[in-house]
Amino acid sequence: MNYANTISRNGKATKKSKRIAVVSAVGTVRAVDEKTKGCRGTAEGQTKVRPTCDVTNAFLRFRFYPRLQETETVQDCNRLKMDRDFFKSLSLIAEKFNLSMLDDCTNIPFPYNIAESMAHLKKQLKKTVADWRDVRLIHHKNSTYFAQEDRYDTGMNLYYIPVFPLYNILQNKETTQVSELLLSVYAYIFQVLGIPYYRSDDCYLYSMYETLENWIYDDGAEEEFIQEIDDAKAIGDFMLKLISDPKNLRNYKNRLKSFVAKTDFDKQCLSVAKSFFGLLTKYPKVRIDRKFYPLRFREEIDDIERPVALDNYVSFCASIQGCLFESLCQSVNDDLQEYSEIDEPTRFIPYDNRKIKENDFDFESRLFDSLDNLIQLWQEHNR
Repeated sequence: MNYANTISRNGKATKKSKRIAVVSAVGTVRAVDEKTKGCRGTAEGQTKVRPTCDVTNAFLRFRFYPRLQETETVQDCNRLKMDRDFFKSLSLIAEKFNLSMLDDCTNIPFPYNIAESMAHLKKQLKKTVADWRDVRLIHHKNSTYFAQEDRYDTGMNLYYIPVFPLYNILQNKETTQVSELLLSVYAYIFQVLGIPYYRSDDCYLYSMYETLENWIYDDGAEEEFIQEIDDAKAIGDFMLKLISDPKNLRNYKNRLKSFVAKTDFDKQCLSVAKSFFGLLTKYPKVRIDRKFYPLRFREEIDDIERPVALDNYVSFCASIQGCLFESLCQSVNDDLQEYSEIDEPTRFIPYDNRKIKENDFDFESRLFDSLDNLIQLWQEHNR
């Protein structure tokens, strides 16, 4: 997987980093030989929205071997209904792709009859259907059916949200109102959306910053670079306390109502705050990972083919400027370019045309566009 060596918006190149830099926050993915610049969002925004569905993680994985792997799912379901639903769906999928069904599996006990039939189907699909891996067997709400897997395209971009700019305007009395409004935005992103924070030790960027710090002290570095590391930790810890404070989330609506935009920067901040508040209002408790079904739980993936996880490309970070950020971009790119696929929001479209409530990507489309705009805000206003 080739990651961009740029962090840019509108296809503009950025300052070159070794090998391939990153697509920060939200940037277009560029070829390996492009230059790099700051961290920016994609001008075109997200690719066209595709719907999702509330399918639980307990769906049947497509890769079946000697036995059905999802034993817990099988044990909890109505076996007769599942057996009936499966073969009805199998008949439909076989007809759709002009495939043959296993001649006779009536003598094979449940769930091995399903496993054998799936193994037979898989062999045929691999030979005749180009996107056979996207065919999934779903078990949801006591119903079993085949579906087409469809993903929301995040563009292989990095959505890294900086905290330094917000910290800086919090220190300025002239920007108190706008800084408090953005503090509520950050509180929503952290507390409700559940986006990882780089000072939490279970966050991907925590390990990347830690690695950079170790390299600095092992190899020696300029004082300016060391200061950036120290600031990233101190300011990061301070900001974490603020955005995790429930009162900043509770005050979101009031701050939005009373806000008066006086400058262009204020107007942009207001627009960003409104877009996130619209999400909070329509989806009050929805997390960013609601439609993520990690490939490592669905596929037999070798270590060398591991997919890029959600927290690899969506996270809070310290800053999107300076030597530290350039080094972070390079390190992330060097790491992620070795990955084979990327985990993205996923929906499942039933082949039998059944209707699934809220089977869309409205939330994801609005969220990633809002993140894009937030990061672009900080790129355009060097604070």
